[in-house]
Amino acid sequence: EKTMTEVLEKSINTGAVFIERALGHDLFLKYLDSFGLFDPTGIDLDGEVFSNNTTLKKGYEINFATASFGQGIEITPIQLVRAYTAIANGGKMVKPYVVDRIVTDDGDIKTEPEMSSPVLSTKTASQLTAMLISVIESVYSKSARLPGYYIAGKTGTAQVPFSTLGIEKKGYSDKTWQSFIGFAPALDPKFLILVKLDNPETRTAEYSAIPVF
Repeated sequence: EKTMTEVLEKSINTGAVFIERALGHDLFLKYLDSFGLFDPTGIDLDGEVFSNNTTLKKGYEINFATASFGQGIEITPIQLVRAYTAIANGGKMVKPYVVDRIVTDDGDIKTEPEMSSPVLSTKTASQLTAMLISVIESVYSKSARLPGYYIAGKTGTAQVPFSTLGIEKKGYSDKTWQSFIGFAPALDPKFLILVKLDNPETRTAEYSAIPVF
């Protein structure tokens, strides 16, 4: 048996599948929707591209299984960042923006971050933060540690689908996307960083994205 913290620490895909099945497909989709993974973020850039996960919503069992551990779900980096802010901000997501302030003849107009309604309880956000700190303190992600700081973060290594490479073939290639997302100081966050690399030479994100972070 494994705890959910161990599932995160060791990236155990079967543990994620178990939890998705325990939730049920409908509730799983509801959570994904709550975290904004089917909608644009509204970031202040023209022509934002976003995923709506049409294939996942069709309800095939294999798609729910792979989506549970991140392989079978389509999201843009900014969608992932927005979703992750809910953990860092006590359960509320932050709308991302690029422009910090607009300077006019009348003075500065500062952009204030917009918070969503809570998608997690404060207690759940705190529990997740503690679990993600444990991920970094574990042997598997220890290279992300910074002396004097707690970091809450998670690696990601996903195979690239043949379709993404323009190859008319089902399944996944041997190429990978590798990522690391984290915020710090974990108990009073000041920044959140996502590093995403396209097919780096290393096998996992521990050796590619984490050092960049």
